Amino acid sequence: MPKLRAAIFEDDAYENFLPLTYTRPAFDLRCGAKSFRQRIMDLLRAPDSVLFTRDYLADYIESKEQRSVNRTEAIDGTTLFVNGLLVPDKAIVNKMSKASEGHMGVKDDRLVFMCLGPARAREFAGRLSRPLGSLDVSQLERSATKKVDVQEAMLLSHPRELISTNAEMLKADILSLKRSRSGKVHPKATIMGKRGDLSVGPGSAVEAGTAIDTREGPVYIDSHCIIRPNAWIQGPAFIGSGTQILPSARIHGGSSIGPMCNIGGDVEATIIHGHSDKAHAGFVGHSYIGEWVNLGAMTTTSDLKNTYGTVKVNIRGQRIDTGETNIGAFIADHVKASIGVMVYPGNKIGVAAQIHGIVSGDVPSFAIYAKVLGSKVTESIFESVAETERRMYRRKRVEQMAADITLLKKVYELTKEERRAAGVVQGRFNI
Repeated sequence: MPKLRAAIFEDDAYENFLPLTYTRPAFDLRCGAKSFRQRIMDLLRAPDSVLFTRDYLADYIESKEQRSVNRTEAIDGTTLFVNGLLVPDKAIVNKMSKASEGHMGVKDDRLVFMCLGPARAREFAGRLSRPLGSLDVSQLERSATKKVDVQEAMLLSHPRELISTNAEMLKADILSLKRSRSGKVHPKATIMGKRGDLSVGPGSAVEAGTAIDTREGPVYIDSHCIIRPNAWIQGPAFIGSGTQILPSARIHGGSSIGPMCNIGGDVEATIIHGHSDKAHAGFVGHSYIGEWVNLGAMTTTSDLKNTYGTVKVNIRGQRIDTGETNIGAFIADHVKASIGVMVYPGNKIGVAAQIHGIVSGDVPSFAIYAKVLGSKVTESIFESVAETERRMYRRKRVEQMAADITLLKKVYELTKEERRAAGVVQGRFNI
């Protein structure tokens, strides 16, 4: 029988997750304790999965991870193509593992999975540097030998789902992770709930006066973390490697943090990517925060309207009702928030934006937003953004690669129309 391997691809639903997906493929979004990519590879037991994404992101991943992306020559046998926004469970994994050549699974005109023999797989792979759309799926259906409607599949299509499903995904993901008790838990730390639901990785320390509450779900603290005195962590929660939870921090259930973050203040039901800091007081709730973000003291994301009504979010130029009453902000990579920033529910903050004061609407990528201070929304000077990022990398003691600046420059060019449409002005920012 031909060798079966997995290939993870994007479809055009990645646009629904902008600006979060300007700097990463949709399958590298996080939900629970893992990225979508990691979860798919783990459940399919396919660590050598082939990746397909937009060309500029393929170049970036190849540079950072030293692995081939968008390489049709890597397709050397029968291949199972899997949508990168799929949250697989045992049932869908069982269906995919039993798929034969020409079999496909579809949900609401989106391809969930497809199994193809070597020749057709290479032909199909050659199209995947452009995210798959519904017309592509229709064409595939005409040549499929079997089509399975998999309405039960959990295939994300809206950014709110990252938040609303995070707590349950955390519980499932933590069960699949290797537990550890090699880290140190101080005798004067308080554990509320089952001690067996707390995992503390090697090199990590839970210091005196800390409270860990596992009654609502497990708490997983990865390696080389420090949980400082008087911090409180409620499960389900995941703390990534090298992260520091600062004194008096309150991490509410449904939060996924890290790696290499510094977190203080209140965080509730929020996903935070690596190398981001919220070191001071302020509340961040039901929000999604990218990499290399710094939130100044007292930065707050409101996650509830005064009317207790559902929160609306702009997606592809339309105002979409999330159906959720608790939705905070969606903050892309490299955002910097100054002291005392207040962000209204459902707002999106674009890549490398700087925000000041009260933010009552979406902020374009590479824009400086300070309306409450009497300033027009101004386009950032790219060289200034690049220098800011160099300084942050140095502060974090992380080597910045040429690929990091190349990616920022590409996204800067890609988002020019976004800034123009939003009326962002050019010139030097002054307040």
